[in-house]
Amino acid sequence: MAKFKINVQVELIECDDVVDKEPILNDNGSFSMTISENSAISIDKVEKSVLQTAYPTIRKAVEQHLSDVSKKKRLNNAKAKNRL
Repeated sequence: MAKFKINVQVELIECDDVVDKEPILNDNGSFSMTISENSAISIDKVEKSVLQTAYPTIRKAVEQHLSDVSKKKRLNNAKAKNRL
């Protein structure tokens, strides 16, 4: 039976970007969100922003994983039928 490692990385990086109201999909498939300095010093606001950004990232990763597993299962079933 296959095993799967789940890897999560969260970075909070100081920047000069415009503040976002919603998470933004980046070119590499990740999501990011820029918050104000006032939000960045509040544990509740930072936590909310991290969770708000993580949710679409998690959904996209789970969607991709399930799609990959489904494709692999179909391929294995097709190979098994060809052996018969």
